[in-house]
Amino acid sequence: MCLGYFGCMHLGHIELLQRAKRRAAERNAKVALFTFSNNHLKLLGKDDKIIYTYDERIKLYEKLGVDYVVSAVFDEEFRAKTGRQFVDILRNYDLQGVVCGFDYSCGSDRTDSRGLRELLADTCDADIVDAVCIDGVKVSTTLVRKLLASDKIEEADNLLSEPYFICGTVCRGRQVGRKLGFPTANISVDNDKFVPIGVFGGYAAVDGKSYKAIVNIGQKPTFALNGVDVEAHLIDFEGDIYGKPIKISLTKYLRPIYRFDNGEQLTAQLEQDKESVINDQIRSER
Repeated sequence: MCLGYFGCMHLGHIELLQRAKRRAAERNAKVALFTFSNNHLKLLGKDDKIIYTYDERIKLYEKLGVDYVVSAVFDEEFRAKTGRQFVDILRNYDLQGVVCGFDYSCGSDRTDSRGLRELLADTCDADIVDAVCIDGVKVSTTLVRKLLASDKIEEADNLLSEPYFICGTVCRGRQVGRKLGFPTANISVDNDKFVPIGVFGGYAAVDGKSYKAIVNIGQKPTFALNGVDVEAHLIDFEGDIYGKPIKISLTKYLRPIYRFDNGEQLTAQLEQDKESVINDQIRSER
């Protein structure tokens, strides 16, 4: 069982998962992963936004070869449990081994990775995985979030198992884009999910197909709209996808959101954005 939160499956998480896969193969066992199903950061008084929702993470885990996901709700009751009490919960499973990062801790007493190994000594082995560093900097969820917030989408994507994405259901918008010749797929985003602000290049997957896309995340100052919205113009797409699930992935930061004097200026800019996206070599998923 992999222990941690696994909020985005960055290179450090992938290293840990690969270790678990090797250990599971040696024991003819399955790979499980422990996580919280809710936003645990709120209760800890930290940043109240998470990179991926629980449903998005489940898709990631399955895609990366996790056989079972073990989840818990992080509430005051769970927060009060000690490391030993948490280990007692783990013993309810047929543990053949656990894997965690060098900086992992659990319980109200902040039991560290070595303490965890001692508590599990009579049950199974505990593998402790060293940090994964890029240019001397430890890869972490905090680093990924910082890069996303700084418009460094490509740098963030290079640390992830696949480009940063947003999942949702296509809903009806104001259809202004359609009038400008750039119809968009609009989706609502979970309030707990962190999203970068700006205009991006990327692609959208819907109905089993993938299309290059211009993605606008944020306000619409040209039309005096202040709410944060996510909308994507799918290049060379025709059809009706209202009510269908869509996955929007970001691969390139194009520009900040501008206020244009009129729709004609906005259309001209969108034409430039479209050309940039068409010419961009989108990184394939790992």
